[in-house]
Amino acid sequence: MKAMAWRRIPVLTERGDADANSYVDPGDLCEITGPGRRGLFSVTYPTPRGKKTRWVAALNGFTLRQRDYAAVAYPAPGYPAATVKSGGCGVCAATMIVGTLCGKQVAVGKMARFAMNSGARVSGGTDMRRLSAAICGRYGLTCRMTSDVNALRQHLRSGGCAICNAAGNGIFSTGGHYIVALGELDGRVCIADPGIYSGKYASHTRKAAVTLQGELLLADYAVVDKDCTGRAPRYYLFQKN
Repeated sequence: MKAMAWRRIPVLTERGDADANSYVDPGDLCEITGPGRRGLFSVTYPTPRGKKTRWVAALNGFTLRQRDYAAVAYPAPGYPAATVKSGGCGVCAATMIVGTLCGKQVAVGKMARFAMNSGARVSGGTDMRRLSAAICGRYGLTCRMTSDVNALRQHLRSGGCAICNAAGNGIFSTGGHYIVALGELDGRVCIADPGIYSGKYASHTRKAAVTLQGELLLADYAVVDKDCTGRAPRYYLFQKN
């Protein structure tokens, strides 16, 4: 599974010791596998001398958190003071899609302006039909919309990634929300939730449904599909054209 690093990530040796001379840089497109021996995930990332593999105990640094962007304006009709923090899960999701598939680190502010200029910013959030079409045209991607969880499974297994349209059924949100399915890891969907915050997945209901691995989540396909029930389409399947 691939994921882009959005913050500097310290790494470990295979034995689990800190490797002070190595780290993953923001903008590095990484290949992640695991968990393996000692419960560690292997992370292969680019360096000036070629690819390098190290390990991490938790998958932190691979999620764009919309709460970090309170200063990035994202106004909408009726919400002139809105920001990416308050309504930009779609912006962060689209940015992670471009990062994962294109290896391109796009600034969140730039993506927010792009969404607004594309007519994708609406009072209820982000019109993902419009934004997905816009980013496909700009970054050379294709997007197929579906509500079939089996299509999502096949897509992730073939190396694609997806934006999932959570309906607010209580696992990933209590209202409409976009999350990113980065791929499949350990037989489950690996999810980056732009709305994650400390303690969000601490409730009994959420802990029973997902496994928190740092900032990334692992969930069964049935859990994802149930939480997207009520939305159409449920899934935006992206791949590199």
